Amino acid sequence: MFIDSHTHLNSPTLFENRKKHVLDFEKTWWQGLVNIWADEEYNKNGITISKEYSWDSFIKCTVWLHPYEVVVGNINENNIEQKLNELEKLYLKNKDHIVAIWEAGIDTHYEWDINLELQKELFKKQCDLAEKIQAPIIIHSRNDFDSTMEILQNYKKLKICFHCRWYGNEEIEKLKNYNLENYWIWFCGNVTYPKAQNIRDSLKICNLENILIETDAPYLSPQELRWQTNYPQNIQYIYDFIAKELNIDTENLKKQIKKNFYSLYKK
Repeated sequence: MFIDSHTHLNSPTLFENRKKHVLDFEKTWWQGLVNIWADEEYNKNGITISKEYSWDSFIKCTVWLHPYEVVVGNINENNIEQKLNELEKLYLKNKDHIVAIWEAGIDTHYEWDINLELQKELFKKQCDLAEKIQAPIIIHSRNDFDSTMEILQNYKKLKICFHCRWYGNEEIEKLKNYNLENYWIWFCGNVTYPKAQNIRDSLKICNLENILIETDAPYLSPQELRWQTNYPQNIQYIYDFIAKELNIDTENLKKQIKKNFYSLYKK
């Protein structure tokens, strides 16, 4: 049974043919998937998909406000409270379909104005809401691990996940020293890329009970399908690759990932 912890069937690229993509994923003997938010359109589409499959499948979604929304000016000092209130109302109205707050965090990768202080404020408020509604929080952190952990060290009881790990061994070791009660590190197709040795090295120093696997479809296809549109069914390539890297049987990896996945998402 395969689990895709983070995918985007709610994206404009995949949403129209979502039922075909779910059917293709089912053919891999799947267990569940979670559609992740990126903007307001993704939020609505993710809820739509979850409602379509709520009767027989673990197909859920997340909602929240990505740091990119600050960078491009969609969230600013004047509307941040309004945006947060709208998201809380959306969650309360659809909480049977929403399993986490996502993608929250810090991203200083961009070449234009990153507005770091507002990113921090938005991130902190999202952590506050995750505490309030007792939901996991999924972290998008790029190029600024220290600012990310500056916020998270005040929320050690949250269920915290790090998506599409961009960091190496140094940050993984630092993370262990923060003594978070519940955290998971997610690996996706970029772990298979020839130049991504730092990701593979960090995979090997993670505890197996702290990892999850994702496609991030339609992005980051595994090496076998590089530069092609990614789909949830491609998760099998990532499982096989990670099992080989860790020198364990793929079936044993599936069992551990299933246990990790439900530890995260089941209240």
